[in-house]
Amino acid sequence: MEQVNQHYVMEMVLFRLKEGTDKNSFCQAAAALTEVLQTEFSGFKTRTLLHTPDETQWTDIIYWSDMEMALTAMNQLKSVPAFQTFVSMIDSREIMLQHLIPANLSM
Repeated sequence: MEQVNQHYVMEMVLFRLKEGTDKNSFCQAAAALTEVLQTEFSGFKTRTLLHTPDETQWTDIIYWSDMEMALTAMNQLKSVPAFQTFVSMIDSREIMLQHLIPANLSM
């Protein structure tokens, strides 16, 4: 099988907020974390935070330059205050994380 020419890794995190979490405070925490990602993590490309119309389910999509950068960031973020604030508002019982790489569609 041919190795995929990997130009990025997409990190997708599905979650719910903790009961009673203020959505505006959560979005402010997400914005603060995005700023940290942009300034302190060289493999970071872009990020999109989405939610269902009723705001019960959330999806955080982050693009990294490669898998190594994504995994390194995951370990380093644990000690970053902006990340700690962001995850403190997430229900830890309902998190699904995946790292996805682009499929090679050329034959």
